[in-house]
Amino acid sequence: MRPQTKPRTRTGIESLTPGERRIATMAAAGQSNRAIAQSLFVTVKAVEYHLANAYRKLDISGRGQLAALLVPGALN
Repeated sequence: MRPQTKPRTRTGIESLTPGERRIATMAAAGQSNRAIAQSLFVTVKAVEYHLANAYRKLDISGRGQLAALLVPGALN
């Protein structure tokens, strides 16, 4: 029997689910919640939910900070 190990805790961008990351990247690129919802065939509420989770996991409060983390060269 193998000894149990602690699960690796992901932090930062790695902590996002694929859906959260996809939506966060689209939001960081400047798309509105409505545009994201339409392109992914989901509701605006689903987009808001995923963004709220991403903000919480990344310990940020808005799209500006999201862009700084996810869009290459956003700070330049």
